[in-house]
Amino acid sequence: EKEGAADGSSRAVGGSTVLGIDLGSRRAYVRCTVHAPLLLTTTLCIGAEIAYAAWVYAYAAHHAEMRSDEAAYLSSLYWSAFVVGRLSATPLAAYFSPGSILVPSLALEVLSLLALALLPPSSNVMRAGTVGAGVGVSMLFSNILSLLARYGLLTTAMTGALGAFAAIGHMTVPSLAGAAIDRHGYAALMPLLCALNGVGLALLTAVVLHLRANFHADEGSGGAVPQGGRRLGGRSKRAEEARRIASEWSPSPRGNSALDGGSSSGEDWAEAGQGERQRLLGGASRRGSAPTTGTVVV
Repeated sequence: EKEGAADGSSRAVGGSTVLGIDLGSRRAYVRCTVHAPLLLTTTLCIGAEIAYAAWVYAYAAHHAEMRSDEAAYLSSLYWSAFVVGRLSATPLAAYFSPGSILVPSLALEVLSLLALALLPPSSNVMRAGTVGAGVGVSMLFSNILSLLARYGLLTTAMTGALGAFAAIGHMTVPSLAGAAIDRHGYAALMPLLCALNGVGLALLTAVVLHLRANFHADEGSGGAVPQGGRRLGGRSKRAEEARRIASEWSPSPRGNSALDGGSSSGEDWAEAGQGERQRLLGGASRRGSAPTTGTVVV
């Protein structure tokens, strides 16, 4: 159980069965239904991001028949749009969840590449598609991290794996695009990148829907609790109740007029209040100590 809590797998709802196949543990269930699809999405989409930047100049010059000086600006335009998109994600994150940012942004990436693949090539189409592709992919990596953290599934191992799988995409997808160009010409570039991002979008959408259906995100601390559990963000409700009782039973030289009309001494109420606090906190300790921060499931 402690091992599962380390990577958030103990917060998964239900058993460890996927499509009738028992995976043996909740940890394996989370890895197969959340971690593995996101790692594959990272490889495909980050690899396509680098491949676009690597081949856009040659594609524009040879396939779209842009002048060399115009085509040379496309790579700069792509990364400038990437930076603008990444910066715009900061204020968006204050109002939208990571899943609500990830799916539309990657959909923009797919639509931009689809437009480049289907529309007649021209300078304006190349510029517009390049801006859309740069903005669309810019929010992917950082918001995948935020998505996992939101549901308490981000671990040090998963963070390292995301970086490793992104590097695999860096090394393999541009070479794959080059092989496709050698075999089928530059016309194969945009359909290939669109297909890779389309697969990534499908996987990402499935993971976001799976998390929303089977986990409750902790808005306060980034953890998650299973459906049916009671999320106690920050301090637990029992601890809050103990503080309230303590304040009501606080000693006063004239007694507590709200409770006894001022007829008893403050020392009597302080003694009774101590007993009440011990009753409340004792119940909390029997259930398990309540942390001062994070998430408690009761």
